[in-house]
This record gives sequence, structure tokens and C-alpha cells, in this order.
Amino acid sequence: MKKYIFHISIFVFLVLNIRCSSDVNLDGSSGDNIGETVAIKVKEYKTNLPISGAKFSTYYCKDYDVEFGSCIDKVLLSSCITDNNGICNCSFPESSFEDIIIEKSMYWLKHYHNIETSHEYVIQPEAWVNINFATNAEYPSTCTFFIKIDGELRYIQEYIQPINTINKVLTLFGNEENKVDWVLYKTFNASSEVLNSGSFILNPKKFENLAYTLNY
Repeated sequence: MKKYIFHISIFVFLVLNIRCSSDVNLDGSSGDNIGETVAIKVKEYKTNLPISGAKFSTYYCKDYDVEFGSCIDKVLLSSCITDNNGICNCSFPESSFEDIIIEKSMYWLKHYHNIETSHEYVIQPEAWVNINFATNAEYPSTCTFFIKIDGELRYIQEYIQPINTINKVLTLFGNEENKVDWVLYKTFNASSEVLNSGSFILNPKKFENLAYTLNY
């Protein structure tokens, strides 16, 4: 009888172990909530070149905040790496869809999804500008720059810099027009007095390093 109970216990343990192992894929993604698997394509903004080696990941929400309804437990469902044609196969959640993240070195995490071509996604290459802050005026040491960079796809990047900054490298959107607006506030608080402001346009190519002198 004891031998029989022992074998039953071993069988139950193995079944539970296999069940638990099947809940997680080899890439660390969850096996729950898998819906349709489709071929997605990732392209570069403006050039429409296919992006190879991009990691495309889908997420679903496992738990929501009862009071506000926001997701408090976002779970990776599926990931794939695009081939030379910018294509890979990825699974989308059957329910509780939460997010898509596309990762590629020297490209923005932000992406644009064209609804008319439902499984094509566009990402923007990065570029950079080394800002040289130059002035002959005297400002309080409490002054702070608020800098906003607006790309063509209406994605905005914001930076806050103290007035004692001499040089600062900012990340731009490559292959497109970047409108840079800056405001110099008397203090760190954006509701404080404005002492100076301005704007300028930069048009970097992808992966290009620019230099610009901001005179204030």
C-alpha cells in the first residue's frame, strides 16, 4: 500500500511540474492568453526600409487597479526578432491587450502603427545634437531650462537642465524635422517667471551627430 501511494505521489508531482513548465515559454514569455499569431513587419520612418534584428513584443494585462482601471500587472505574451525583410511572426493576446514594444539599437522605442496596413509598424532612427549653452547676460543661479523636441510624428521628448549646464547631448528624431522649443524659467518650477525663450529647427539624418549653440 505504501509503495502504491509513493508511485501516485511521484505521478502527481510530475504532472504538476509539467503543467507549471508549460506556463512559460523558452523566451520567458507567458503561455496564457495566446490568440492570433500573425506576420508583422517593422519599417523605418521616411525611408520605408525594412528593419532587421528588431525585437517585437506583445503584452497583455493580467490585473487591473480596481479604483482607476489601469493595468498593474503587464505580462509579456510573445516576442520575435525581425528578419532581413523586417518580418517575424508574433502572437497577440486573445483578451486584455495591453502593449506592444519594439526594441532596436539606435531607434526610438516609440512606434507608429498604420491602421490601414494593420500589421505594419514604423519606428524612428535616432540622431543627436550637442547643445552649447552660451550667454553674456547674468541670470540667477536658480534658473532652469525646459527644452521640448517635437518630431514629425508628434512624438515629444522633454529635457530639464540647470542654467550652469555648458554642454548637453540631446537625442533627436533622425530623418525628419525636429522643432526645438526652449524656455528659461527663474526657478525649477515651470510656473515661475520666464526670463528668456526661443526655438529652432534641426533636420538631422539618421544616426547623425549635430552641434548647435543656444544663445540666451
